[in-house]
Amino acid sequence: MQVLVALLVLKTCAAVLLTFPQYFPADFRADFLLGRESYFFGSYQWAFYPHILAGPFCLVLGSLLLSDSMRRRLPAWHRRLGRVQVVAVLLLVAPSGLWMARYAATGTVAGVGFATLALATAFAAAAGWRMALVRRFDQHRLWMQRCYLLLCAAVVVRVVGGFAETVGIDGTYPYAAWLSWLVPLAVFESLRISRRSARTRQSLAWRDAVLGPGPPAESRCDRPKTGRG
Repeated sequence: MQVLVALLVLKTCAAVLLTFPQYFPADFRADFLLGRESYFFGSYQWAFYPHILAGPFCLVLGSLLLSDSMRRRLPAWHRRLGRVQVVAVLLLVAPSGLWMARYAATGTVAGVGFATLALATAFAAAAGWRMALVRRFDQHRLWMQRCYLLLCAAVVVRVVGGFAETVGIDGTYPYAAWLSWLVPLAVFESLRISRRSARTRQSLAWRDAVLGPGPPAESRCDRPKTGRG
């Protein structure tokens, strides 16, 4: 599954890179820049260019950092590149995404969705960094997985948009701005909780097999009290 996600990320990043000739210099006939000429050369361009450059970089680097083999074989490089990833997210991807959300092409619903996504991505990256500093590496990995899922919203938006265009459905973009990260995050958390519950049940089953089942809760509560009175 992780390999499939990485391949989809690489495909999307390659597609973004192929559109770069439309952005250097800005071609306002390009789909994403259509209708943005009136404000592009103000503050928007200073958010747009860092975002389209840092976004694919963080997606590819995130795929690499989540690799178990890299973490085991090259721990020093994992730490160095991890710092680069967090700095890029906190200083480039999230702030630029937050600013660009003000100009979402389809209005307030999409704009609020992308702004919330930017804030959530920054929070996940900062929390992951903090957990690494205090050496709580299980929590560090969990928060960085969440951060990567949020970064992958850019991939999901393009997949949803491509599907909608293929089947002839209009008006999906405002919903995709929310569903592109809420749905993957909900699936991830559901699977995580399910696996944790399964491990707990397995642990209890092993304990009962080795030590025998403990007394039922009722019998512990009904034990006669000793002492005065």
